[in-house]
Amino acid sequence: MLAVSSPLRSLINKTLPVCIGLFAIMSVQLVDSVFIGLLGVNQLAVHGMTLPFQTLLIGIQVGIGVGATAIMSQAIGAQTLYKARAIATLSVNGGIILMSLVCLLLWQLDTQILRVFIHPNADNPHYVLLVNLFITYWPYWLFSALSVAVLYLLTSVYRAHGDTKTTGLMFVTASIINLIFDPLLIFYFDMGIKGAAIASTLGYGIATIYVLFDLKPRRWFIRSPRHVGTLNYCIELIKMTSATITNQFLPAASAFLAMMFIAKLGTDAIAFWSLLARIESFLLVFTLALTMSMPPMIGQYFGAQQYHAIDTLLSAAAKLLLGFTAISAVLFALSTDLLLTLIPLEPPLNNWLTAALWIMPISYGPLGVCMVVVSVLNALGTPKTALMVSFARLFVLYIPAIAIGTATGDMFYTLIGATIANMLAGTFAWFKLKNYLKSTLDHAQPCVANA
Repeated sequence: MLAVSSPLRSLINKTLPVCIGLFAIMSVQLVDSVFIGLLGVNQLAVHGMTLPFQTLLIGIQVGIGVGATAIMSQAIGAQTLYKARAIATLSVNGGIILMSLVCLLLWQLDTQILRVFIHPNADNPHYVLLVNLFITYWPYWLFSALSVAVLYLLTSVYRAHGDTKTTGLMFVTASIINLIFDPLLIFYFDMGIKGAAIASTLGYGIATIYVLFDLKPRRWFIRSPRHVGTLNYCIELIKMTSATITNQFLPAASAFLAMMFIAKLGTDAIAFWSLLARIESFLLVFTLALTMSMPPMIGQYFGAQQYHAIDTLLSAAAKLLLGFTAISAVLFALSTDLLLTLIPLEPPLNNWLTAALWIMPISYGPLGVCMVVVSVLNALGTPKTALMVSFARLFVLYIPAIAIGTATGDMFYTLIGATIANMLAGTFAWFKLKNYLKSTLDHAQPCVANA
């Protein structure tokens, strides 16, 4: 039997529970889109308009979680446990307050947000219909997004302590509850599109309540910040998370710009892009799990000055990721006909989705490498380098590709452009990481990642 190295075994053990949890979440999000699609293209388009803001809110919570997890894991590796507890307390409380304020602001900007994607025309019945759907759905969706953020911030503390099983279990639990309530609220109680948001809120809310009870005896938080070093920890957390949140703002800005370009192709294009984004998240579930499980491991190795272990872990992760995404791409391409029977769409959307499933999955391996590199650079305490890699991926490669594709008026060329951009981004990110490790960590112990 083929032997599995210790770092690879540890990586799989840490990643698998998170992967299962994220797989459940992405599956439910995809089912959500299918249910909403059954209500009509207009409902799916309105759901699609939330995509850039979903990316924004996820970016904020992930930015806080990544920054806090990096500091906590390094503190745990260096055996400074009070610091880890203080950072946990500050990141969860501060993160919830910040997310609440952002959601409140977005709620007040509902009409202005809609006008970005749909040209206002009060005499057009179609515009009036979209306005009514969006205004009704928006506050419920924002509250569901806030419930996701609360659970994510709490489970970040578990991941910093090396416990990914609880994170995976809570994500699965929230997804199952969501899946149960989805058809009931959307169809049986005739709540329509807002029923999907309420179902999500119930799922994540119930999981959060369980986590709060589970955390109580673990002593991972402080009761009051009276320690003399707490203010310094707070400043350190703000510096780290301001950089990681800025890093995460880039995907939100990119998604916003991409949707603006896609909107020029019409309502059908918005609906299709929304569905494609859910399928893409589903295909990137293993990558997302790695970006959550690897930073605490990297941080603890870095805090304990075990630089050789970082090198071994990165090489194992890259090979595992590329292999997994290659197999997934082939399976999805071969399953295109089956998927189209499960997702009833109008002819233009059907044709676009067929092309997307054959073209884009091949680029998700390199894209995944780029995403993992960004999370690793954050875990190593170099958010500025991570920011540069993200900026290059999104604004030097991806957005120009979408702009050129939509300028042709053909969705097919847009998909080709996005695929090429993803592949170039992965190649650039990996070589950037190799150069960083070579120049920064060689002075302590040789640590150059080799794919």
